Order: sequence, then structure tokens, then C-alpha cells
Amino acid sequence: RREEHARTLNEGGLRVTGRADFTAVIHASVDPAELDAELVIVACKGSDLEPLAQRLSGHFPGATVMTVQNGLGAEEVVARHGDWPLLSAVTFMSGTRHGDAHVEYVLDTATWIGPYRATTPADARTVAELIVASGLEAEAYDDLRPAQWSKLIFNATVNTVAALTGL
Repeated sequence: RREEHARTLNEGGLRVTGRADFTAVIHASVDPAELDAELVIVACKGSDLEPLAQRLSGHFPGATVMTVQNGLGAEEVVARHGDWPLLSAVTFMSGTRHGDAHVEYVLDTATWIGPYRATTPADARTVAELIVASGLEAEAYDDLRPAQWSKLIFNATVNTVAALTGL
């Protein structure tokens, strides 16, 4: 979403340390028209979701779009901006951002994926297998709603305690 961020990633790739140690070659752009994808993963802060979905509108006609958001309702926001087949996902995976081109991979847990619009459990399994083949954890579900509620309840509990205690 920032020119300087895209430039940094294009020049040196994305360095991942922590639970893994590698540098990935990246083709980054702030203009979706410059990118081509079969799978578009929308993973952002909730307040950035609507503007990001608007920017994707009219792009990636042959792609499946997968939201990876905390809470509920991200799929509906993205669906308003395109007729892509949609998958939904939640994750506990986390890391520490050390800069535009360096993240420390901290928490190695599964991303949970399920069908949403014009997708099937088999599509969710295919994406989960792709993620697992890359060395990360993923699980496909026929119905993601229970997993989404589980993550929502977890965040409501943990984030409240963390905010109150400063931990």
C-alpha cells in the first residue's frame, strides 16, 4: 500500500527470521493492475479492509480471494467489491515486524480455511495443502464459522487481559 514499501521488497525481497530463516523474492506493487494471481490473500487490519477491497475492485478476474481476518463479516465487505470466488480464513500465526522487508516469525499455528462464496470444501483443502507445502500450518474446514467464533472469543479474552495488564 506504500510505494517505498513495495520498492524495498522488490529490491531485497522479504527476510523471514525466527521459526524459519529465509529471504523470499517478492514482486510488489501498490497498483493491483501490475500484479497477476490465482489466489489473492486479503490480510489486513479491520480498519483497512474496506479501502483495500475497493482497491481490488475490477482486478484479478480469474482469482480466488481469501480473507484472513479476525472477527466476522470480512467476506461480506470484500464481496461488495467483486464477484470473485471467496474463501474465508482465520489464523493464530503471528510475527514481529522489524521493518518493511524483515519479519520475525514467532507463533507457528495453523491457518483455518473454509468455503464462503462460489467455493467448496475441496477448494479450501487445495489452498490448505498449498500453505502446508510452503512449510506453514493450515487446516481446511467444511464450515469455518465455529473456528471464526473460537478466534473471536480468544481475541476478546486475551486482548482484554493484555490491555489491562500491559503484557
